[in-house]
Amino acid sequence: MATDGVPRPPDWKALYQLAVMELDPAKLPERITDARNAIVNRVAETVSKHPDYHESQELTDALNGLRVLRQEYERRVQQYGEPRQKTD
Repeated sequence: MATDGVPRPPDWKALYQLAVMELDPAKLPERITDARNAIVNRVAETVSKHPDYHESQELTDALNGLRVLRQEYERRVQQYGEPRQKTD
């Protein structure tokens, strides 16, 4: 939460970690999408500024990681079918 009273979007690193650590295949696509959107938004924020090389590399690595995660998910869907929602 920002000190100026304006809520900040979730941290891209936290959303990336949630996607990478997600064990429920039914929730994975949404986690990937949320993380990717946050990363792309952060990239857009840094374009107008002088981006920190280290963060730029982290953002690129995270996008590549999500791409691989999405590809693996899609391969599993092709092989085993759509995941079912877990019922409690």
